Amino acid sequence: MKKAVKIPLIILGVLAGLFILIVLALNVGRFIAFRDYYEIRTREAPNPGLNDGFVPQGITYNEDKNYFVTVGYTVKGTGSRLYKISDKKNIQQFDLVKDGKEWNGHTGGLQYLNGAFYLANESDGVYRISETALENSESNQIEIGEKISVNNHSSFIFSDNKYLYVGEFNDSKNYISENEITWEGKTQNAIVTKYDESFEKPLAVYSIPNQIQGFAITESGKFVLSRSWSVKPSDFFIFDSAIETGELYDGAPLYILHRDNVSKDIKGLPFSEDLDYFNGKVYTMDEAACDAYMLGKFYFDYSIFSLKID
Repeated sequence: MKKAVKIPLIILGVLAGLFILIVLALNVGRFIAFRDYYEIRTREAPNPGLNDGFVPQGITYNEDKNYFVTVGYTVKGTGSRLYKISDKKNIQQFDLVKDGKEWNGHTGGLQYLNGAFYLANESDGVYRISETALENSESNQIEIGEKISVNNHSSFIFSDNKYLYVGEFNDSKNYISENEITWEGKTQNAIVTKYDESFEKPLAVYSIPNQIQGFAITESGKFVLSRSWSVKPSDFFIFDSAIETGELYDGAPLYILHRDNVSKDIKGLPFSEDLDYFNGKVYTMDEAACDAYMLGKFYFDYSIFSLKID
């Protein structure tokens, strides 16, 4: 073999070997760095669309019919999508439309409650999608309907099977909310608001830390918040309870969930997103392996996960 050819092949071989070593180190190191996270984590279902420009944002589980639904936007600008996931071999993709036209909203959290899916679209309120429309659709399109206004930037949403909790993401730089609350000298700039299905008025308001992507309440009354931003490890903040202030905010009782009062902080993989809860577990997925970020492809992060909290 000529030297001019041999040297480049050796260089390519060395680079390929280094790449493999890095991937192996990453996959071994994550189990050490996030040991507490992996001890409570279980793979539950596929997280589809990650190799097709889809960026997942919201997740919910239909307990009545036993299937997951995820929602997100696309990096290709081909419109936002929704996936119905019954099992590994039964996954349906739907394109979200508004008045019959392609809809490319950012999307956020998703929650099922009483025959409807509630989509929190960043800074744009909440949309109610009929369960019947999803299950009986004769095409791959789902109409999102009319916007429901709320008192925050509506980045994520959760239900305890009776009420809906709509929350916002704030980082005080690129994403700035208008809900600054100071309690005992500590200031926070984001809230979660409790509503019934009419969304007529806030029933309770929870002041929360920055960079929260998901919110859940367990059967035992614990609060779980998913915090993530960029490639930094995610945090799953667990609060045994919220602080009752005795004050009102927007006409509703005000509670505080502050990092100083976290009962447990479980470090996890980057890019954690929306949360749901049922059957004693918190359910989540992340966007790490999507085409926009790629990182999760190196540790095969293509699943919806459960975290055993209670």
